[in-house]
Amino acid sequence: MTGLCVTGYGSLDYAVTLDGFAEGNRTTLVSRRSAAAWPRIGGCPAYVARAVADRLGTAKIISWMGANAEGRLYCDGLAADGIDISGIAMVDAPRSPTSLLVYQADGSCACLYDPALGGQEQLTDEQRALIGAASHLCISVGPPQLMRPILEARDPAARLYWLTKNDTAAFTPEICRQLSAEADVIFCNQAERALIGETRDGVIVVETRGRDGVVVTAPGIEKTARVDPVPADDTTGAGDTFAGGFIAAEMDGITDPALACEQAVAAARLFLHHRLTGEQK
Repeated sequence: MTGLCVTGYGSLDYAVTLDGFAEGNRTTLVSRRSAAAWPRIGGCPAYVARAVADRLGTAKIISWMGANAEGRLYCDGLAADGIDISGIAMVDAPRSPTSLLVYQADGSCACLYDPALGGQEQLTDEQRALIGAASHLCISVGPPQLMRPILEARDPAARLYWLTKNDTAAFTPEICRQLSAEADVIFCNQAERALIGETRDGVIVVETRGRDGVVVTAPGIEKTARVDPVPADDTTGAGDTFAGGFIAAEMDGITDPALACEQAVAAARLFLHHRLTGEQK
């Protein structure tokens, strides 16, 4: 058993910041978009895996893209970042999943998502083998029909991370109960905390609270890590990068969850600094 597998949806993201608000039947100017990343590689698995690869060299992604130019662009971009793409299955589809991220003048973001694959995702034999061989497995939001097969494919001895999301199609009550009972580490925000049911002994819950910091709860521990806000208007991926930073710290031998959290905060801050300065992330 070696390495990390991260499962979930991938996407190509087109992010823009407006100088006003998008309204029907009128033009609103784009004040900023990245020349270096148009589109950029998106989706929870990409951000988690990149944070782990930045520290440990590589990580594997289990995801699905269309067998088309968009899908090849997604895979090529990840491979260039040192991500193992052998677990990305190509689906016979004319499009690949795509997101339009429209940040408005008040800081809100309108996300327009094209799932593209129409529920055609299947867990391949190669993906099952990679999941079964992983020493660390992170489950993020992904095809609902594959959540249970993914859990069944994992080695029970693998360390299991659950990256929650308020998506009731993927994280049904039944799947939430199973993930709550089996996960070693659960990442959530305040709104997602309600998804967590009865947990196993020794579970670590890492709850992000925006500007109020991050609360880490573990047996005998409840600590709050302070965060220093970064004035980036495009924050998509910061929470997933935080989770990846925590996982990387654990994989690198950090056993104190409070220390792992501090290092995760640092990883997310560096990620946002790259965004702020216009570097491709």
